[in-house]
Amino acid sequence: MTKFTGSIVILYFIFFSSFGQTPDLFSEGLVLEKDFKVEPALQKYELFIKTHPNHAQALTHASRMLSNIGGRLPLDKKEDKQNYYARAKAYAVRAIALDKNNTETHLAYIIAIGLMTEVAGSPREKIQDAKTIRLEAETLLKLDSTFAPAYFILGKWHFELARLTWIEQMACKLFFGGLPDGISMEAAVENFKKASILQPNTILFLFGEASACHYEGEDEKAVRLLKQALALPPKEPDDLPRKERCSQLLREIE
Repeated sequence: MTKFTGSIVILYFIFFSSFGQTPDLFSEGLVLEKDFKVEPALQKYELFIKTHPNHAQALTHASRMLSNIGGRLPLDKKEDKQNYYARAKAYAVRAIALDKNNTETHLAYIIAIGLMTEVAGSPREKIQDAKTIRLEAETLLKLDSTFAPAYFILGKWHFELARLTWIEQMACKLFFGGLPDGISMEAAVENFKKASILQPNTILFLFGEASACHYEGEDEKAVRLLKQALALPPKEPDDLPRKERCSQLLREIE
């Protein structure tokens, strides 16, 4: 074989080997995710993970897609929602084990846990999840004190615990000796505001603050925040269902 022929063979091998490899699947998933094509993006990520099981970013993005899909399902599909959230949590746990100092991996984990809390079957599950979420939020702030989602998470934590039913409060007292100190709707609003200051014009943060204001009877302020959120263009797939929730809350108030 001549040197020229040998070079051609090598180039042919390199080209077709690289063409058939899966690293492109992750990039394709990112493009689909950017276009809000959540299910196809998830398919790309999961195909990529099969051959790259230790790719923290792929695991993180797959987790977010699963949470998004589960979050869009109707409430009467509780079991399906739980399955999606459980898978999202599993991917996020794997991602954290691979890259424990990455804020996005921790955020994916918190999102999955938070959504699981919404469909939890018992007060004990909700309270256990709330404890985990608080610890994860504190971890995020240790990693980056300016990470806006961490403040939203703390706001949501205060918001949910401040409006526990008496049954849930009794469960908290029974299993954990009572609610943590300092829980209040005012603290929820304060954290939501801080998140918006660090990351302005974020639909999720505006919705959180509006929800807390509505709970406190400040409907005029809540309406203003909701209209501000609805006027914003979606920046990520999760923004689409968030805008739907904004619309729903606005209809309830008006």
